[in-house]
Amino acid sequence: MTFIRKIKKKSGTYLAEVESYRQRGKVKQRVIKYLGKDINGIISRRTSTAEISLRNVKQSLDILCIDKIADELRLKSIKDKNVLVLVYSQLLEKRSINKLEEWLRFTEIPEVLGLKNISTVKLYNALTSLSNLEFKKVEDDLSEFFRSKEESNNTAIIDVTDTYFEGSSINVKPRRGKDGKIKRLMQFALAVTLENGFPLFYKKYPGNLSGIQIFKDMNLELKEKGLDSVILDRGMTSEENLKIILNLKMKAIAGLRNNPNITKNFISTIERDDIFSPENRVKLKTTSVYIKPFDYMNGKLIVVYNPQLEILKKEHAFDNDIFDKEKKYGYGLIYHNTSLKDRDVVRKYYEKDTVERAFKQLKGILSLRPVRVWLNEHIEGHFRICFLAYAILSYMDFKLKRVGISAVEALNSLKYGYKVGLKDSLNGHEWDLWVPLEPKQKKIIETIGVVYKNQ
Repeated sequence: MTFIRKIKKKSGTYLAEVESYRQRGKVKQRVIKYLGKDINGIISRRTSTAEISLRNVKQSLDILCIDKIADELRLKSIKDKNVLVLVYSQLLEKRSINKLEEWLRFTEIPEVLGLKNISTVKLYNALTSLSNLEFKKVEDDLSEFFRSKEESNNTAIIDVTDTYFEGSSINVKPRRGKDGKIKRLMQFALAVTLENGFPLFYKKYPGNLSGIQIFKDMNLELKEKGLDSVILDRGMTSEENLKIILNLKMKAIAGLRNNPNITKNFISTIERDDIFSPENRVKLKTTSVYIKPFDYMNGKLIVVYNPQLEILKKEHAFDNDIFDKEKKYGYGLIYHNTSLKDRDVVRKYYEKDTVERAFKQLKGILSLRPVRVWLNEHIEGHFRICFLAYAILSYMDFKLKRVGISAVEALNSLKYGYKVGLKDSLNGHEWDLWVPLEPKQKKIIETIGVVYKNQ
């Protein structure tokens, strides 16, 4: 039986693997191999560079950060770890599933998730298993975690984006998207928190369903999750939906579409010189608007006049020969039934960039567009992968905010944080080293709480 022995010399303390044996009735020790010098409890080995060979080089530090965040969000409790392979890959590599297997061999994803063999078949099976998973519990756990991080934890911002669908397993009629292309579309409705844009839940809809109908479907889920305040874009608001909000005793800040009745009773009564005055001015981040409130449906209807928008609208009308002298350009509408001051309501509505930033990340780094899978269960799985990936990304943003680094910036910086596997060909000893880190990279991993150690 072998054991480790410390050998003290003038030059320091050395460690050796030894075994005991008897010789002429006495117990003696035989050195099997020297392990190296003991420096503050860490073994330091002296190896000739001529005897060192390269075992592998793997993408590492960005993966360790993602894994740390996933652990904090309790996503690692998902039984099928191949699901997390897809989530991590969605954040790091824009490849289709059938091209991931080769790339994964050069990353630490299999090691951190404890997977020995990853195959394309297993990844597609994971997509299917995720679509069949009781996802409500995952959403509820994330929602509870994220709301604990915010003061305004009962308020949600809701918006809808569309994405192309190339398959034929769902009967979706072609429709003109926001970019003008006519294709089969699906809609991704997302609810996020007010302060940090943390995802609360999502729902998938056909491309031909209006935002007004989508909100009718989502409002009960808002109430069920204990969210009693909502901020809506005008595409999801109607008089009927406002009545639903009031019946549910919810608070709302919502954009409204201009219609003849509202124009006649409110906008037409306003003289431009009356609203365009210092006392009605509200300064936003990039512009100023002017407001006039009216009582409306147990709340307030705020008419918002934007001089810059008026100019743009008129120029467009001139260019297209559709200018109407009777029409008032540059006016918008916001409804609210909150206790906030009208000025604060306007700021909250126009500066609700958290959900817009969420969609930008979903369509950018997370590749929500286009859906590259065809089967219905795979489409559902793909949407859930994007939702989970965005959960990681948004919480990474939150943790890195105090050092002024975004999650996307952090992942780009850590992309080249490789782990190098080395081997001493003389004694068979193997160890790992991370490439020297830049100060920015060290700041990122320390802020996220990743612990790594060169061996």
